[in-house]
Amino acid sequence: MAKRTIKDVSEVKKTQDGIVIEVKDDTVEAEKVKEIVENCQTGQCDCMSEETKQKVTFMDFKAENGKVAIEIKGDLTEEEIKEAMSRSKKEL
Repeated sequence: MAKRTIKDVSEVKKTQDGIVIEVKDDTVEAEKVKEIVENCQTGQCDCMSEETKQKVTFMDFKAENGKVAIEIKGDLTEEEIKEAMSRSKKEL
């Protein structure tokens, strides 16, 4: 199977409070997406620039009805999140 990262399997949507990253590929393991979120929450990722990290007020992993998503709150743009996702190396 080809190597896939978060940008390959998800869609970024602007919300009232920030951004939501919806995983569109049903073959992605929720646990791997959760690891990405945990790495970000603990500062163990280099995906986001320091400037972007400062804007994040909340980040969490969500799994509802078999759908996996990452919710990010803060004054962020879709472009900033897409840029960060393009730097993510974690394989899914």
